[in-house]
Amino acid sequence: MHRNSLLTVTRGTFSLGLLLASAAAQAAVLPSQSAPAEAPGKQPGSLTAGLPEFLLLVPGGAVEVGLSAEELVLAVCQVVSPRRPDAAAKLSASKIELLMKQSASVLGPKKVDVPAFLLARAPVTCAQWERYLIEKRRTGKMRPPFDWWRYGAEEHYNQSLPEIGKEFPKDADGPVLYWERHGAELPYSLQTKDGKSFADQPVTYIDYRSANDFAAWLGMRLPTEAEWTRAARGDGTNVWPWGAGEQKNDVYSEEVLDGLRILKTKDKARKPVGSVDGNRGPFGHVDMFGHVWQLVAGTSYRPINGEEPFKDAWKQLQKDKVGALLTAPPLWKDDRALAKGGSFLSAGEPIQLLVDARAPMQTIDVLESVGLRLAKSLRPGYDMLYSLLRGTYDRSRFVRGQDIDLAMQAGIERYELGSDGFPTAYQAVSFAPVNWLATDPKSDLGKVLDQTQVEPLLVGSLATSLPLAEPSVPAGHYSVLYRDAGMPRELVEAIKAGHKEMQALAKKPKKEDAKEGEDGEAGEKDDKPADKPDKGDKKKAGWRDVLARFGLTEADVTPKEAANGLKFVRVDGFEVSTEHGNYLLHGNDGKVVAAIPSHKKLVAGAALASTLELGADAKNRMVVHIVTGAPISQQNQKRIVAVPFSVTLDRPAGQNDDWRLPTN
Repeated sequence: MHRNSLLTVTRGTFSLGLLLASAAAQAAVLPSQSAPAEAPGKQPGSLTAGLPEFLLLVPGGAVEVGLSAEELVLAVCQVVSPRRPDAAAKLSASKIELLMKQSASVLGPKKVDVPAFLLARAPVTCAQWERYLIEKRRTGKMRPPFDWWRYGAEEHYNQSLPEIGKEFPKDADGPVLYWERHGAELPYSLQTKDGKSFADQPVTYIDYRSANDFAAWLGMRLPTEAEWTRAARGDGTNVWPWGAGEQKNDVYSEEVLDGLRILKTKDKARKPVGSVDGNRGPFGHVDMFGHVWQLVAGTSYRPINGEEPFKDAWKQLQKDKVGALLTAPPLWKDDRALAKGGSFLSAGEPIQLLVDARAPMQTIDVLESVGLRLAKSLRPGYDMLYSLLRGTYDRSRFVRGQDIDLAMQAGIERYELGSDGFPTAYQAVSFAPVNWLATDPKSDLGKVLDQTQVEPLLVGSLATSLPLAEPSVPAGHYSVLYRDAGMPRELVEAIKAGHKEMQALAKKPKKEDAKEGEDGEAGEKDDKPADKPDKGDKKKAGWRDVLARFGLTEADVTPKEAANGLKFVRVDGFEVSTEHGNYLLHGNDGKVVAAIPSHKKLVAGAALASTLELGADAKNRMVVHIVTGAPISQQNQKRIVAVPFSVTLDRPAGQNDDWRLPTN
């Protein structure tokens, strides 16, 4: 975590708009006018059966995303002068310019179709996050959120101040820097020294990557911005979250802040989830607005609906007398996480309570007012892989323009739920191919497969929460590479040359020893300078270079059996058989850690749909057979290569057969 992002922790009590000069803030606060949707776990036999009960269904539909120039100008004027919006420009032109600068990224309205999905009834609580922390600490280190130590273990915090001063002398941010460095060893509690619990309050001080890792642990993900907006706005077109009814209510006034319980000083803090009635969404979700900012999926601060809608709205903004006070568009950044919903601090900057407002922040930022809410699709295993791809994931095998094609994902999953409906276990296997295989637009499959003998080909990404068997591989997230059977000719020849020379070198000392015994002196001395190689040295070095490129050494070609060639190469130091094709699992440490034999050829053909079947091996272990496909190249999207991929789980077949499987 960079130093500049650490400052946001200690200053998290300030408004996010003050923290980020170009921040676009949003919150939505709808009255609790609709009954909560039925929880998925209450629908046996349906597509959502067996899912956690805190998820509520958001029906599919078109949602209005973004604002027109006229809507933005009016909203800004209402915030500057609630009683006389028409006089706002005269009262404070500079304030209008600042608020439009913070909010201009939402310009460019558009209707967006959002498929049905599931969204957690409330933001993730501290108690829920603690279950994750405990689980992670069983196998490694993980620090609790900053406030769990700062206020939950205040006595230890105070006792640490002298040590903090020594470690970070004269540094006002010393406590945060100390927490960053030593957080995994620090004590924590979910209640203050006065015994006040914050276990049921939303967890905050969570960065974007950690949020995705947590979501993946539960087989879920962060909602997309369009999904969040659908859950917040529903079928309405309202600008303000409380304006879903009559148009006359779709205005800003200071009275609504009191209804959100964020106006009074004592209320400018986190509260137990669901304790405020005025911030519900149209589908029964609580704390949608004005409680904590909620991270959404994606890391790009760009116009909310793309360049063209923004350009059109920007032109209209510049034609408006008030809108023209903003003379330059926002500075776009492609490395920013976004949050929605405003927070308990938004009373100071109520422009954050627009339905479409958004807050850009660094992916490493941890803030007192930023938390998360979980979403889930109806596709088994999809969300786990989706989140892992946005969390801690090694992408060293990807080339520019290459990514995972989640539209072709296939997987299985199952939950075990506790008495409170929260998962006690999540088990899943999920695989998705890359969006294309080869960089050469003229590649055919034969050439591509030949090249895999030199450099294994990235074919997809595997996520499994269960360990694999034969090879024994722990649960985790892996890039999947493919290497075809056989060896390239240059390697075959290098092995032969290397074996011949190593055998000759092995015999040479014996001949010289024998001659020395007969003559009583060493053999004829080679009077060539030691640092001057003979004519054959360059050729000798050649086979060694070839071996090195395939992870082989002199020791590999020395034995007598190497005279007939070798039956393996090494990739990242891992031995891979060349007698058959192999799928190689490339871990997040940047190395190949296992090889899974391929029993079917990769073949090219027309478009195909992903399929998944469950089976058993000879030892009655559960096998997941997946077939997906990827275009052979970025330029040739019509020629699809079928990728048949199977994994054997370290688990008996038929055990807990309540798996959620893909549906047509």
